[in-house]
Amino acid sequence: MTASPDQEQRVLVLAPYGRDGQLTCEVLSDAGIESVCCGTLEQLCSELRRGAGALIVAAEALHPASMPALVSALDEQPPWSDIPLVLATDQHQARAAREWIMGALERARHVTLLERPIRVQTLVSVVRSALSTRRRQYELRDLLGELELNVERLDAEHAVRERFVNLLAHDLRGPLGASKMTAELLAHHPDDRDMVRKLAARIGTSIDRADKMIRNLLDAHRLRAGQQLPVERVRCDLLEIVREVVADLEGADGERIAVQGPAQLEGYWDSDLLWRALWNLVTNAVKYGAPQTPITISLGCTAGEAWVEVHNLGPSIPEEEQRQLFQPFSQASTGRTATQHGWGLGLALVKGVATSHGGTLEVSSRPESGTAFILRLPLEGSKLQ
Repeated sequence: MTASPDQEQRVLVLAPYGRDGQLTCEVLSDAGIESVCCGTLEQLCSELRRGAGALIVAAEALHPASMPALVSALDEQPPWSDIPLVLATDQHQARAAREWIMGALERARHVTLLERPIRVQTLVSVVRSALSTRRRQYELRDLLGELELNVERLDAEHAVRERFVNLLAHDLRGPLGASKMTAELLAHHPDDRDMVRKLAARIGTSIDRADKMIRNLLDAHRLRAGQQLPVERVRCDLLEIVREVVADLEGADGERIAVQGPAQLEGYWDSDLLWRALWNLVTNAVKYGAPQTPITISLGCTAGEAWVEVHNLGPSIPEEEQRQLFQPFSQASTGRTATQHGWGLGLALVKGVATSHGGTLEVSSRPESGTAFILRLPLEGSKLQ
């Protein structure tokens, strides 16, 4: 049952004989109440499905042949709805007829009986009271709608947290297991210095991976709480940070990347946060871009700000998903496979790094041109050469 705000307060009037229906609508109009004069019970039921605030029905319009249509229309109302019904009867109408009508209208629990002749003031007062009751029902409807949305959010939050715990357990098991196996190898080669150095470096790499996961988790919770990431500004070179990120990539992934920009781009930023932000952008480009296609990292300076763009070819991100990309535990579905799982923290972290520096993060994704993420940072005393 959907209706526009204009339809929700309409009073539907059914008095099929004489001019009673027209006169009733005129009285309501003079009182500032919108009404619709219905010629038949079928028309009243049709208008009711479009939306109404109350019904005024003459008792003589209800008879065994037509009553099922009204009962059906009332049964179609949602659980929150109990539309007020004003039933106009005659003083001399048989008691049995009244009882039959009331029994047939069992679904309508908010029925008011008015005996004709009906005074204008009485009619207007009863209708206004009915519309007030109807407005409270609409308020209940809106509250129920909000409650359903909150329940859906809680269910989604629960699903996300369960998924996150599973992924965390799976991903942490990797570096921890690798560290354990390497430590066992180290115990078997205590006198081989080259082997010791190599195995120690491997343990350090595994610990760094686990540390990065935990730091991303802590930062994600900080961002969800509405806090900014703490920034420790030092003078650093953005190009050097980009090169460190690319150098840390293994094998063919690093060979796919081309870096374009000035020889040096310095500013006062948190170099560790920028490394983590750029690492997430570059590894996302490797992970979700089309295999064996180039990835371009461009740097520059315009209008008092430095910018880094990471571009890859491959499946685009739908516009409706782009709005959710920077929320913690959110991922775009396009192009992801069962083996490309993640926590949905990376882009939220990049956005948090940009915001904490007073900058911005933008995304552009189209099938014909690929996907580009642009990180913009205020220069704040930078030096461009």
